[in-house]
Amino acid sequence: MSASLFFNRIKQGIEKIIDWAAVLFFTVIFFVAIAQIIMRWIFKNPIVWSEELIRLMFIWICYMGWTMASRNKSHICITTFISRLPAGARKVIQTFNCFLVIVFSVFMVYFGIEMTEVGGRGMAVTLPINFALVYVSAPITNFIIFLYQILEIVHIWKKSPAEPQGALS
Repeated sequence: MSASLFFNRIKQGIEKIIDWAAVLFFTVIFFVAIAQIIMRWIFKNPIVWSEELIRLMFIWICYMGWTMASRNKSHICITTFISRLPAGARKVIQTFNCFLVIVFSVFMVYFGIEMTEVGGRGMAVTLPINFALVYVSAPITNFIIFLYQILEIVHIWKKSPAEPQGALS
């Protein structure tokens, strides 16, 4: 098996995990929120831990959404100026954009690890969840975004620069 095929399979596996985890988290949030509404308004006995679970899962969903948007190149971008440049200049600008995301992701991984270590000292108030489990979402997803940006740079220089997907012109 070639290295390219191996890395492609790993990438596809990670993408499936992220996609399924996002669906699972959204589903859990939906049903816990419905249960909370029913318990609070009909039975007058709210579920104490529901809001905290929803909030903690929402943090993960936000990071996974950022990863999915990075993977699909679906973040908003305005290309009115860039689309009028020659192909070589577009490659340089797109590469610089990827580089900025890489730098930000490296900082997020570094400080996310620190945040996870600090968060490991605390527990959620109503759930037996260590906050490290929530904070670890930052370094994990930013490392994946870092990898996506490296792949994007390779793609930019292998092929002619195309208009970014989801771009506003």
